[in-house]
Amino acid sequence: MAAQALVSSPLTTSMEAAASRKMMLGSRAFTRRNPFVVKATSTPPVKQGGDRQLWFASKQSLSYLDGRLPGDFGFDPLGLSDPEGAGGFIEPKWLAYGEIINGRFAMLGAAGAIAPEILGKAGLIPAETALPWFQTGVIPPAGTYSYWADPFTLFVFELALMGFAEHRRYQDWAKPGSMSKQYFLGLEKYLGGSGEPAYPGGPFFNPLGFGKDEKSLKELKLKEIKNGRLAMLAVLGYFIQGLVTGVGPFQNLLDHLTDPVNNNILTSLKFH
Repeated sequence: MAAQALVSSPLTTSMEAAASRKMMLGSRAFTRRNPFVVKATSTPPVKQGGDRQLWFASKQSLSYLDGRLPGDFGFDPLGLSDPEGAGGFIEPKWLAYGEIINGRFAMLGAAGAIAPEILGKAGLIPAETALPWFQTGVIPPAGTYSYWADPFTLFVFELALMGFAEHRRYQDWAKPGSMSKQYFLGLEKYLGGSGEPAYPGGPFFNPLGFGKDEKSLKELKLKEIKNGRLAMLAVLGYFIQGLVTGVGPFQNLLDHLTDPVNNNILTSLKFH
């Protein structure tokens, strides 16, 4: 009876509770140290509406790609955006920001690379300027063009201008709104941004005032990232087409439309 009283005593119960708490705390501490453990699987991811599309998403990717980012379909097979996994060597916010910026550059580049060909075929610009993109001096062995300065001078000039712009853009990303506090020809009051570096807005970056309400802004962000991703693939295609066929992308399109049987990816790569 004495032993039974000892087992059921409050002291023994307190000791068991303390031991249980210690084991739980130890388990949590171990979980924090392990970067490969997915900790958000117990809570469902936030969705962009009830019909959110998923592209090869995994339980791990859905633990951190929760639908808040524009164009988030849960696709991250390498785990690059995982803040705690092995692939998280770059800050996820910087990766998302970089995708938007590179997508915008790609959209400009894709349009600018094919525009001279189209305008030349239409007779709107002289034939000597209607060159494929790789013959304009960007790849010297493929061809060059006589500009107002030699290629080295142009490179240094562009490097200085782009370096200045990119430096200020990085400053705004590191400290949002800081560009409104630095003098810039009296225009600094328009460069304060919106607090969200990827979407600064204002008269310079959104002169037409798109996305005035939250719903339309969300739709525009989604359309922009989709078109940016498509443009990045298009620029990659321009490079491959130029190397394989030796002509520009618009001429590739015309050749394919004229004779699709003998002008396609299989005949160009000579897989037949």
